[in-house]
Amino acid sequence: MIVNNTGMKPERRKGPDIWVKALGWFVVFGWFLMFVALFIIDRAKPEDENIFTKAAEIEVRTTWNQELINYLFYLMIFGLCISIIGIVINSRRHHREDDRFRLTLIILGITSILGIIKYLFSF
Repeated sequence: MIVNNTGMKPERRKGPDIWVKALGWFVVFGWFLMFVALFIIDRAKPEDENIFTKAAEIEVRTTWNQELINYLFYLMIFGLCISIIGIVINSRRHHREDDRFRLTLIILGITSILGIIKYLFSF
C-alpha cells in the first residue's frame, strides 16, 4: 500500500507499462547515438602526420571533414530531441515515491546541448 496525502491507496501497477519500458529504450538509443557521435568525431578530426605517412609521402588532411561535422550536428539535435521526449515521459510518470527519475536522460541532453553549442561557435 502507498500512503499519500489522500490516504491509503492500493498499488494498481502490475509491472512496468509501455511508457516505463519506452524510457529504458530511449536511454539505450540515446547513448547509442552518443557513441556514434564519438565515432564520427574520430573520423572527422584532422589526421595526424606520423613517420609512416612522411616516409610514404602521403598527404594527410589538416582540416576537419565538414560533411561529417554536419552529420554530427544533426545527430546532436536528434539526441537532444530523444532526451527531451524521455524527460517529458519520465516527468509524467514520476508520481509515486518509488518511481525514479532517469538522470542519464538529463546527462544526454546536456551533452547534446554542449555539442550543438560547440558546433555553432566553432564550425
